[in-house]
Amino acid sequence: MKWAEGILMSLRQVRAQKLKSFFSLLGIAIGITFLIAVITLVEGMNRYVREDFAGSFFGVNTFSVIQRRQVNTGEVDREQRARERRNPRLRMDDVEVVRAAVPNALYFGYSAATSGEVRRDQYSRRGVRILGGSPQYEAIHGWDVEFGRGLTSVDDRQALPVAVIGSQIAERLFPSTSPLGRQVRAAGHRFTVVGVYEAQGGLTGSLRDAAMLIPFETFQRTVATRRQEVDEILIKVNRVDEMAPSMAAVEQALRVDRRLRPSEPNDFWVQTSSDLLDAWETINNVLLVALPGLVGISLVVGGIVIMNIMLLSVTDRTREIGLRKALGAKRKDIMFQFLTEASTLSVLGAVFGIFAGIGMAAIVESATPLPAAVSPVALAVAICLGLGVGIASGIYPAGRAARLDPIEALRFE
Repeated sequence: MKWAEGILMSLRQVRAQKLKSFFSLLGIAIGITFLIAVITLVEGMNRYVREDFAGSFFGVNTFSVIQRRQVNTGEVDREQRARERRNPRLRMDDVEVVRAAVPNALYFGYSAATSGEVRRDQYSRRGVRILGGSPQYEAIHGWDVEFGRGLTSVDDRQALPVAVIGSQIAERLFPSTSPLGRQVRAAGHRFTVVGVYEAQGGLTGSLRDAAMLIPFETFQRTVATRRQEVDEILIKVNRVDEMAPSMAAVEQALRVDRRLRPSEPNDFWVQTSSDLLDAWETINNVLLVALPGLVGISLVVGGIVIMNIMLLSVTDRTREIGLRKALGAKRKDIMFQFLTEASTLSVLGAVFGIFAGIGMAAIVESATPLPAAVSPVALAVAICLGLGVGIASGIYPAGRAARLDPIEALRFE
């Protein structure tokens, strides 16, 4: 029997036994749907993190000093995490120590942040990231102003009540008018809008689109709950080969200023975009390790369903098998027929699962900032898995059909 003939016969059986075929396809389709949806989203995240996220979060050739590490990937034990939580908060004294350690930095900045509601008349936006940034904060992050202007050293030096807002805030608070020159209210204080940032969009859009930046000195005198404290110190160097020596100089300067002994660990954290990339790689590896187990459960269930339905099919078609054998069909022909039917059912389930998984990922992408990217390798793996499960689940029913005695089979009622 040729492959084409076997597949055509299998498709005819699918049409003839729609309900049984549906349940045969269901288990495989669910497993493959989950596989494709997760891999599509993970692949999209991989591309986004490598190409856009780290750069948009830090900027190029940039590192920062913070109180403690922000991302825990499970590689740090509980004792170390507890010790890092006791790290002293960064203060303006630390800012000056770091500034002196990197005198040739291209840009140097610092910031503090809080979140809250921003209002304008009857319009309001909750969960706004209110940032107090030094004059070079925008340049370090590459935040471009679309309308108006950015913050200046004069704004910071005179602690002027001015703000540059993200595009989401502008759309929410000023739906039908220009925000420039108008006032918004945050944390009980009024700020005049002097600029609007270009929309960033994407997964990290909230970093800028839902943010309001005010001068650091203004932040200290209005919004800040802890004076003279900063959340991060930012350093942007001229070239990538200046990163390592600059980071080493900053680390040494802070250790000396804080009088840490050589045996004592740092009570601060210096991080770069590579730290975020490493953290994402760890998360990605965990997902890829756990995924086969989760998908495997569904595929095993789907394979068992296919095997049982194929066994029922062997029983229902006993006379047909006997007739084919009486007309000269050999064991290998019967075996081939039922293996082809099981494989066709499983591959069809995989195909349905592929389309459903891509559709699910597309829905998630349209409803959330999560990106999606279809991986050709994942599609090939899905088809191969479907074929493998079909063959594995069809071996026993096919062998049972092939061993039937043609005389006894023709007598079967």
